[in-house]
Amino acid sequence: MDSSTPRSLLFFVIRDHIGTTPLSNLRETLIQDLTKIWTTLSKPKGLENSKIEDYFDFAFAALPHKILQPQRFISEVEKLGTRFREDYRDSKSPGSNDQGLGGGVFLPEYHRRIPADGFSVYAEGVWDQIVNNKDLDLPTQQELLAQFRCDEISRDVLVAFDEAVSPLENQQADGVRLGNPAIIAGLGDAMRESRTKAIKDFETEGSRYHKGVFTRKRAELEGKVDARLKALSQGQLSAAHKLGVADFTQAVTAAVKLGQKRGGKAGGYDFAEIVEREKGRAMGKFKSQSEDLRIVGAPWSKYEQELRLFEKELGEVSARLRGEEMRRLANRVERWVRSRLGESVGLEFNNLGSGRGGSGAPETGEKPTTEKDLWDRIWKIFTKTVQEAETIFTERARSFDAGPEEVEVGLWRLRRKSWAALKAKLEEEVMEGNLLLKLREK
Repeated sequence: MDSSTPRSLLFFVIRDHIGTTPLSNLRETLIQDLTKIWTTLSKPKGLENSKIEDYFDFAFAALPHKILQPQRFISEVEKLGTRFREDYRDSKSPGSNDQGLGGGVFLPEYHRRIPADGFSVYAEGVWDQIVNNKDLDLPTQQELLAQFRCDEISRDVLVAFDEAVSPLENQQADGVRLGNPAIIAGLGDAMRESRTKAIKDFETEGSRYHKGVFTRKRAELEGKVDARLKALSQGQLSAAHKLGVADFTQAVTAAVKLGQKRGGKAGGYDFAEIVEREKGRAMGKFKSQSEDLRIVGAPWSKYEQELRLFEKELGEVSARLRGEEMRRLANRVERWVRSRLGESVGLEFNNLGSGRGGSGAPETGEKPTTEKDLWDRIWKIFTKTVQEAETIFTERARSFDAGPEEVEVGLWRLRRKSWAALKAKLEEEVMEGNLLLKLREK
């Protein structure tokens, strides 16, 4: 038999022993009877030839007759009591007739790892099986005891854990309910401290019980604790995500407005540079907030996916802001084109009639332009203005990190709007009343 097989001590106390039959003879008789019973038992496969001595040790004690020998009875009871208190083995050699007639009872090799505060429940379960004539399965009783005590310990631990975590959960829920999610300061430290304390308290009390049950119950406790901490963590990250996107949008918008105040045809700022700078700040802050929530040893405490989602939304917001800036750029350039065409084309029409003879005509020097090349001059003004506008638009659009297709679409719209602006200006100038008035003035 493997030496690691747990052994039990069968301790027989014989009452009213008057000494007619030596205790050693009674010992042999009892062991023979036990051996016969053992041989009749059905055994698992491979253990058919096992002996009772492979699993049990035997100890014996005899007490004199309480009525006939009261003084000796009291003396032997006191001696018997020492065997339950002292840790020593029987000094008799194995196989001798006196083996098992002395020595301690509660020796280390018989220990079943039943803590003192759980012994009453363990013993009660064993006794219930005996009374009900059930098979006495001591390992099962140990597991039942461990389940009972570990459940009690877990409940006590969760009460303390709840007291620490509930205020944080309520604070987070209030922010969500009011539509104002907020970052809870020190949440990461509070989560780590609460989790560590809960598991440590459970291990301190529960590790004394059946190892398999203790390990399983600890995993169950960790699952309950981690479920609540994970929800807290996700709520914190959700708030950080929303606030981070809002702060990023606000920072980019403010920087753009500041750049617009610098003037220029299309604004004196680099939109792509602003976006890249603010995006870096937002990502850095979100990573710091995520790391603050990380709990070593918790498999769920990983935030790579949240980081990817945050970065993705920043990209979407950047694209939306870039689109808005592209529209604003187009509007600014279009206004500049209308203003330039209005001034230049208007000046050409104001000069109509200056080339004819009359009091206003110069006698010497360079002759003024004539009406017959008016449209050539207007077309030249238009093409030059549009080319300059296209250059402005292209340079600014590239600073927005716009793609070639976006730039080409913007240029197409600019040309169309510029042509419409020229057409509107010409229609205004050639109206019958306006044209006649200008010719009369000449």
